[in-house]
Amino acid sequence: MFNYSQQAGLHCHLSRNFSTFTGVFLALNIASSITATLGNALILVALQKESSLNPPSKLFLRCMAFSDLGVGLLVQPAAVTSFLCAAYQLWNLCLLSGFIWNFVSAFFTGVSFASITAISVDRHLALLLGIRYRQVVTIQRTRVVVALFLVVSTAYCLTVLISYNVFIASSVPMWSICLIISTYCHTRIYLTLRNHIQAQITPQGQPNGISPENLSRYRKTVSTTLWLLAAMIICNFPVFSVTIIGTATSPNLSLIMVQYFAVALIYFNSSLNPLLCCWKIREIRNAKSKRGKHNGSSFHFCPIKQLLL
Repeated sequence: MFNYSQQAGLHCHLSRNFSTFTGVFLALNIASSITATLGNALILVALQKESSLNPPSKLFLRCMAFSDLGVGLLVQPAAVTSFLCAAYQLWNLCLLSGFIWNFVSAFFTGVSFASITAISVDRHLALLLGIRYRQVVTIQRTRVVVALFLVVSTAYCLTVLISYNVFIASSVPMWSICLIISTYCHTRIYLTLRNHIQAQITPQGQPNGISPENLSRYRKTVSTTLWLLAAMIICNFPVFSVTIIGTATSPNLSLIMVQYFAVALIYFNSSLNPLLCCWKIREIRNAKSKRGKHNGSSFHFCPIKQLLL
């Protein structure tokens, strides 16, 4: 692996000798930065106005949107600045922007991973606990969890101060833990809905069974959770794999170029998350309006709202 001075030299080498690579990398980050900033800003505004969500679920979504906003507003501009400064041989500014890039990237991506993991656990608890969900998952406990992964993310980004190698080495277990927990929770949700769907969603006092309309909504909910998990894996697995390969082999230019694009894919996840959040929020509003139409009837569908956050 390499330190920050070597990283600045690498930026310069790539900018001078691989102009196509540099142009594509910069274009991807600039475009993704704009979409991530606008998309997550809109999500934060929408969450401020949205009152049908549970407070704990809303807090997790706000943390994810805040971290993704930080990626678009700070991380990607720092990456672009680092490459541009290297291209124009502004070495001191390149070193500074490269350090800021790694530092803020570690913090905001750490918070984003932790938020997505917390949302996955929250969904699983909503389905597992049923009517006890609101008593167990309180806003006070949620704030403690948020404070905990903010502390962990801060400690993670402080590894940048030690060395670039320590920063990379500490990334592997963090990614592994987040992916394992999220995969487990989404898998349990899928298996529970597949094997025990009637027992899980039958409201108290209602006959055993579910209407085709409600069953269709639950299948759509499962599809949504699987898309969220797939987006997380697709955007993070490449850099996870490249990092492991890089620690086991000597550095080479081709692998490093692949690593840069893998990092850009992680940042793209910050643009993708708002789209998925809008998808979920729209479903909640549609479910709310349909519940209003069924007001006075025997139709109640609170578990859907809990699972969708």
